[in-house]
Amino acid sequence: MTTRRTSPVRRRGAARAIVTALLCVLVAIPARSGAAPEAAASAPDTARDLYVGTFNIYGNIGHRGDAGDWIRDEAEAIRDLTLGDIGRWSFIGLQEVCKTQGERFARELGLRSAFVDTGTKCADGQPYGNTLLFHSAARILPPALLPNPDGRGGERGIICAVVRAAGRPDPAGTPVTACSTHLTVGGAKDAERQAQTRFIHDEWKPDGIHRLGATGPVVLAGDLNAPPDAPELDVLYGGNGSEASGLRETGPSYVRPTYDDGRKIDYLFTWGEGAAGRWHCTGARRTVHSDHSFYYSVLSTGAG
Repeated sequence: MTTRRTSPVRRRGAARAIVTALLCVLVAIPARSGAAPEAAASAPDTARDLYVGTFNIYGNIGHRGDAGDWIRDEAEAIRDLTLGDIGRWSFIGLQEVCKTQGERFARELGLRSAFVDTGTKCADGQPYGNTLLFHSAARILPPALLPNPDGRGGERGIICAVVRAAGRPDPAGTPVTACSTHLTVGGAKDAERQAQTRFIHDEWKPDGIHRLGATGPVVLAGDLNAPPDAPELDVLYGGNGSEASGLRETGPSYVRPTYDDGRKIDYLFTWGEGAAGRWHCTGARRTVHSDHSFYYSVLSTGAG
């Protein structure tokens, strides 16, 4: 693992992210805890207002497959965002994952995991791909590989599950399909990424019958390797879709950059039947363990 020093700017960014998240959690303290009646009246419904996150963990190039204590440190930081209450998380999507790294994240957070093997091997020989972390799932959908028209640069994949909130044997309200994906990287790969987003949004039928979003809301977490104004993201920003940072940005500087060089390339999108909702408490937490930020938000699917 490469040791990286934490800059003052990065430390300040991480501190701001934690303060923002703590304020969001404190607003949601239930009335029985002693919160003022006005605060309790406006508190999110924790059955329907849950955190989601996406994190490219830099698992192969940055960590060479190592599933060591850096994962414990990252899990503790995720817990800190919700005052230790992992039950306030709906799911977390991980990218650039060597299989045992995703499994250790799940253990550290007390969650379950599902993995898509993209056919590439990590430096230590492990399967490589994307992981989805969740409390429980009504079902895990068959994973898929994304279009790779020129057959070069390695396969990319997507893994999805119909997730359940913590402590609930059945999905609360409309079931939510959670997905983790990672699109192709490269300045000459715009057309390939466009084919990949079109496949995810319009063409893929994981159950063999229905497109994603046809029977309920989808939340897509991922490293899409494109800025918000890139044409390959048109299909995700269109229709009834929405992204956690709000309105589509047209260039730097970005409100919430997610990559070391100041770009925004990591996203949380929702769309589909019953997907109307509101994103709030969105943040990006810097870390020394990856060249990407941990990007997160709360999706409110209740009325109002």
